[in-house]
Amino acid sequence: MPLPSPDAIAAQAHLLPLLRAALKAANAQRFDEAERLTQAILHQAPTMADAVHMLAYIALHRGELARAEDLARQAITLDFHFENYHLTLAQAQLGRGDVAGAKASCGAALGLNPAHVDTYALLAKVFMAEQDPESARAVLYQGLTYEAENPELLFTLGYVEMERGDITATMAALGKALDLRPDDQRIRLIYARALRRYKLKQPDPALLDRVLPLLGAPGISPRDLAGVVENALRFDIGIRTLKKAGEVPPEKLAAFMFSPAFPPLGENRTLLAWLRHGIVGLAVLESIFTALRRGALWLVIGKPLALEPHEVWLEALAQRNFHADYLDPETAEERERLALLDQQIAAAIAAGSLPPPGHLAIYACYRPLYRRPDAAALAALRWPAGLRDLRRRQLDEPLREQAIAAALPALTPIEDATSRHVREMYEESPFPRWSQPLLGADATMGQVVRSSLPRQRLPDITVAAPQVLVAGCGTGLHAILAATNYRDAQVLALDLSRASLAYGKRQAEELGFNNITFAQADILQVGALPQRFDLIESFGVLHHLRDPAAGLAQLAKLLKPGGYMMLGLYSEVGRRDVVAARHLIAEHGYRDTPDDIRRFRADLPRLDAALEARLRRSSAFLSLPDFRDLVFHRQEHRYFPEQLGPLVANAGLRFLGFELSESAHLRSYCAAYPDDPQAVNLAHWAEFERQNPDLFANCFRFWVDKPV
Repeated sequence: MPLPSPDAIAAQAHLLPLLRAALKAANAQRFDEAERLTQAILHQAPTMADAVHMLAYIALHRGELARAEDLARQAITLDFHFENYHLTLAQAQLGRGDVAGAKASCGAALGLNPAHVDTYALLAKVFMAEQDPESARAVLYQGLTYEAENPELLFTLGYVEMERGDITATMAALGKALDLRPDDQRIRLIYARALRRYKLKQPDPALLDRVLPLLGAPGISPRDLAGVVENALRFDIGIRTLKKAGEVPPEKLAAFMFSPAFPPLGENRTLLAWLRHGIVGLAVLESIFTALRRGALWLVIGKPLALEPHEVWLEALAQRNFHADYLDPETAEERERLALLDQQIAAAIAAGSLPPPGHLAIYACYRPLYRRPDAAALAALRWPAGLRDLRRRQLDEPLREQAIAAALPALTPIEDATSRHVREMYEESPFPRWSQPLLGADATMGQVVRSSLPRQRLPDITVAAPQVLVAGCGTGLHAILAATNYRDAQVLALDLSRASLAYGKRQAEELGFNNITFAQADILQVGALPQRFDLIESFGVLHHLRDPAAGLAQLAKLLKPGGYMMLGLYSEVGRRDVVAARHLIAEHGYRDTPDDIRRFRADLPRLDAALEARLRRSSAFLSLPDFRDLVFHRQEHRYFPEQLGPLVANAGLRFLGFELSESAHLRSYCAAYPDDPQAVNLAHWAEFERQNPDLFANCFRFWVDKPV
């Protein structure tokens, strides 16, 4: 096709500022404004290819894939020679599941410009959609020959290498991408996810310098960083001198803490950062800090002024213990000494004086400050700057949550006895207690659903501002993930527990999310609500109902025809270790109380060391509410894959497929069962899970829709 004439280009030059303004608006996601500007251009120049392509770009980012494809083809008809038009067409085709078409369009773009690196990045995604990571890797390296430090190519390469299972290559590619774009949230998130598989085998200060700034970053779970940070602590000379602290009597440990030979833990930035984010996973570290807490309690009673050099790390340990809901066991003698400390603190508060910082820090290592009877008076006192975080976490936030809980709306009564029993558990132990949110992709609803179900040929999903229900939101982590995952969504987040809802609402308000409404309700009665939703998510919830099928039927009433639902239900095979633990609990008579939960966790290595080692690999082992939810839950149902079909169908829904944590699992399934290209045969999946018992971990994550 001939190129536009110089006269034609000159005739359209006056429209270029308007086109740049439209592009700026589109990049800022002001799509209505961008389309209005572009239509004004086309009113004057109907054959201006750049303007037609701009409409295609807008449609693509709105999730209007069929329209984007049509407009991109129109732009190509007007000007075949611009590679970006072919790239936009390829993106629309890939989004609609036309992998062959997307590959051909990428080929056309590279034929026009072999150095067009954005096309190499997209072509790699096309190959990944074909379950061909080797070809994806090859085209990315080809693109890097043109631009060796392109962060998008390196980011995509890191993802591909992670899917290939090459953790060394993953870390190298993502590390370079992160160095080039240290504030890019996508790179930070995938880098943290990669670190979950990385175990530090020797000290690596450069890696630690890259990892520590990620602690506390939005969207990044500290647990993803555990393999690096905890092994760095294990190599630390000061920590290694304390390795046998758990075997030392508390009075001797207190004497050691009083001596100059004790390591300066308050100067250890890695340790302080890790404790303040609430994580201690390695058994050796857990043993060390349980012993140090005990030694500090002996020290504060015998030599209170000697505690001053330890206040900084004790304050950090108090943060970890609060986050873990005081999971570590304690002795009767500790409780006696703690009672003496409690009396000293109460006397100071009654006199209108703030207790010494060390006293507050060590007390907060054993008990939450907000549960003290004099908590309001303690909060009213003037606190030093060094204890500001401790006060915020253990007094200000919980007291505010109590006020929020009292004011929350109740959308349904809670009449079912099992629902009341479960509610009581989560009022006592809100789950999970988190400090940093998990953030979503900020994508259209169609983009999210399609990426979750890569084997499905779905119709165009054009909902622009979806109404989303999170049924069973817990402490709000899931609600915030949904609110940031689906662009322009309005989210209703429901739960049985007011304590959990209040935690979530406080966090959402402090983080500035104004598109989430929190309310109390029982899923067994939500069918009477007047709202209808484009999308419903209920992960890890229905299996705790007395009748999960009845709960699913209630949710189905709220789903609009053509709407989608993401569900999470326990796997019978995946929870085999949990079932074994529950048998031990019943056999030895442990009760569902905090003391017995701590006692069972401490006894588990003696009862079944192999089982303890396997359970410890779960992050749920690291806090009392999580561990309680894992093995002490008052109500749970478990399923085999073939049971999911009738459950879904009886609710008038259609099974669409599993969402797997790693695409390699889906590739393996498709290779094993070529007769099921959409990967929806639940009998095949049952057989595949028996062959790969850790495939789903604890929980199936799958999608359904409500046929029109």
